[in-house]
Amino acid sequence: MAVDNNNSNTPENEKDLGQTPFWLIRSIESLVGNEFDLDVCCLKKTAKAKNYFTLEEDRDCFITPWVSNAYGPTLAWCNPPFSNVMPFIERAVDQCEQHGTTTAMIIPNNPEVAYRRKLKEVCDTFIEMPFRLKFLRPDGSKFLDKNGKEQGPKFSCAVGIITPIGLKAPSRVIEYDFRPGFYEK
Repeated sequence: MAVDNNNSNTPENEKDLGQTPFWLIRSIESLVGNEFDLDVCCLKKTAKAKNYFTLEEDRDCFITPWVSNAYGPTLAWCNPPFSNVMPFIERAVDQCEQHGTTTAMIIPNNPEVAYRRKLKEVCDTFIEMPFRLKFLRPDGSKFLDKNGKEQGPKFSCAVGIITPIGLKAPSRVIEYDFRPGFYEK
């Protein structure tokens, strides 16, 4: 089940292209203690890591292994299209099992949907955010309503961190405010 966007003001051609603001990426990196090696689902201009997969360059994350270096496990970032989240969770689990890749993934925090339950089941840490994240357009500008007011989704998001240890142990669920020290107005 996808997020219900029937009451969305976002243009149809941008609904699955909202990019994560860099301040949130830096905050997550600070929390996990490492920078992302790989962005597995992005446009070239929205990549959050030096290494990235994008269909614009025929670099499909469902074909290419989620490995970015030979010096240790990869830390990957995934902001999947919110209209089709489950395949990205399944691929992250597969790549964790195959290569030891740790993936941090942002999803809509809607308790009624199967992909949220699945991510909570397979991740090491499931992080609920006490705010609604305002994504950016693919060009980096803010989403604005017809009156010029900044808009965000009508739902909160969560971040799941899939790790090799997390696949074998119960998940922990925490609430974490990523904004202090990182939020850019």
